[in-house]
Amino acid sequence: MKSDLKFVNFVVPKFLFEKTEIEENADLFSINPQAVIIRSEKKIHINFDIEILDVENNFNLKMICIGVFDYDTEDEELILNFMSLNGPAIVFPYIRSFVSSYTALSGFDTITLPTLNFLSHKEKLRNNFVDLDSLQDE
Repeated sequence: MKSDLKFVNFVVPKFLFEKTEIEENADLFSINPQAVIIRSEKKIHINFDIEILDVENNFNLKMICIGVFDYDTEDEELILNFMSLNGPAIVFPYIRSFVSSYTALSGFDTITLPTLNFLSHKEKLRNNFVDLDSLQDE
């Protein structure tokens, strides 16, 4: 059976890890996903902007990650559902693995991110996705 949606790649185009003093009341974990569709190429990018502050070990980890998907459907509802829920859920384990591997090899305590349910991000992703083709038409 052929799937209408296919995972293609996981990319980390930006990564910062620095030893620095972290304030006790700092937000320790932030994640901001965004969906981008490139209809002319039949691609979806699920982008994540992540920051992790470790008060105990005094380091800051920031990264931008992109999950790349191909799609072969004209079903707009299927595309929207995928971009807002399934896509982020597929990409996040790659992020968890990357963070765990890097911190384990860095000499600090290993950080294992918790699993996330992306239902809380669904409406934001669905309503705020970027359609690159429509931006180029403007």
